[in-house]
Amino acid sequence: MAMKIEEMISGKSDRESVSVDGISVPAGALRNLSKEGYVNLLFYRGNKTFSFWGKNCSACFTLEQLQERAKSG
Repeated sequence: MAMKIEEMISGKSDRESVSVDGISVPAGALRNLSKEGYVNLLFYRGNKTFSFWGKNCSACFTLEQLQERAKSG
């Protein structure tokens, strides 16, 4: 089921994590994606990827890629 990024990171600092289907995802990475225009998030347990999309964008990331985005953001 798709989740709204803004609702997930509301009240969280960039250094905190958000639980997505039991997996700890850096709130900072989600906030950066939100700033880039991504609105929704869906986790695919089978291949362990996170799908993001907004009105004009879509992307898919692994947890490792999200952790890297949190460090570089």
